[in-house]
Amino acid sequence: MYQKMIRVGMGILFLLQTQIAHAEGNYFEVKEPQRASEYIYRSSPKESLIGVQLIGAVQKPGLYYIPTNTDILKLITLAGGTEDADLSNILVRKIDPTQSGVFELDVKKLMKSSADAKPFRLAQDDFVYIPKKEPWISNEVSRTITIVSLLTSIVLTSILIEKYAK
Repeated sequence: MYQKMIRVGMGILFLLQTQIAHAEGNYFEVKEPQRASEYIYRSSPKESLIGVQLIGAVQKPGLYYIPTNTDILKLITLAGGTEDADLSNILVRKIDPTQSGVFELDVKKLMKSSADAKPFRLAQDDFVYIPKKEPWISNEVSRTITIVSLLTSIVLTSILIEKYAK
């Protein structure tokens, strides 16, 4: 009886230790930092360009030199689009004296609007931030649920083995 309990306890400790080691493995990984990039988009050689900074949840963040009539949708397209961005909460900081301040844009609504809608034009030295979508369940909660379910299944399995071994 005690030997079975010791074996089950050792099994639980082993599985728990491997889960914790696997979970902590992400903390010790060395990730290469994202490189700062500059992109130039020009449709004609004589076209004047403006510099716009784009950061956040896009494929290619960086400094973009784009034509003066470029809107926010075209900039996102030039940056390779998004995978897990919150397009309903994009922040644009403008320094232009005629239109300075921080603007919150709902690009989802902008994409669904009619062709008559006025596009949000970018200006020199605009700063665009595209936030990442927040997951419904954080990694820590998901990891905790996994460990608790693992422990519960081990305990229930050991109880069933003990019950039917008699």
